[in-house]
Amino acid sequence: MKTLVLSMCCFLAALQLHAQDTEFPKEWEVQLKLTNGMITNFNSYSPDIYTGALGLAPQYAIVPHKLRVGATAMLMYNNKKLGGLFGPSAAFKLSSIGTKLFGVGNIHVQVEHLWGTDKQRLLGGGPYVELGHKLLIGITTHRDYKLNTWWFQSAIGIKLNKTKAKDRQDFN
Repeated sequence: MKTLVLSMCCFLAALQLHAQDTEFPKEWEVQLKLTNGMITNFNSYSPDIYTGALGLAPQYAIVPHKLRVGATAMLMYNNKKLGGLFGPSAAFKLSSIGTKLFGVGNIHVQVEHLWGTDKQRLLGGGPYVELGHKLLIGITTHRDYKLNTWWFQSAIGIKLNKTKAKDRQDFN
C-alpha cells in the first residue's frame, strides 16, 4: 500500500513537472549592450568606418513569452567623434532554448528604428541569443536611409534587472 501511494504521488508530481516558458516574462527588462562594427556604403573608393556603442535598452513584454517593446539609447563612437543614438525597439522571440525541466535561454529577433545626433536615421536589427537570463549575444544590420550607409555590428550585453520569483520554475 505504501508503495502504491508513493508511486501515485510520483506520477502526479511528474505530470506537474514540465518545462515552463520562463523567457520574455510580463515585466520590465533592462539590457546594457556593447556594440562593435563598421559602417560602409560598399564603394571601393571610400574606406569603411569603425563604430562602437554602449547603451541601455529597457523593454516590456506586452505579449508574454513572445513580444517585448521598448526603447534604446546609446552613446556611440564613429567617424572619430562621440554621438548618440535613440529610438524605439521591439524583440520577437523565435524559440526557447532549454531542457525538459527548465529554460536556458531564447533566440529572438530585435528590430530598432534609431535616430542619431549626427543626422543618422537607422532602421534594422538582427538575431540575438539570450542565455541564462543574463547574457545577450547578437549581430545586427542597420540601414541609414538618410546618409545612404549600412551598419554591421556585433553585440554583447547583460540583463541588469532580475527576473521576479513568480516567473521562475520552482522545483521545491
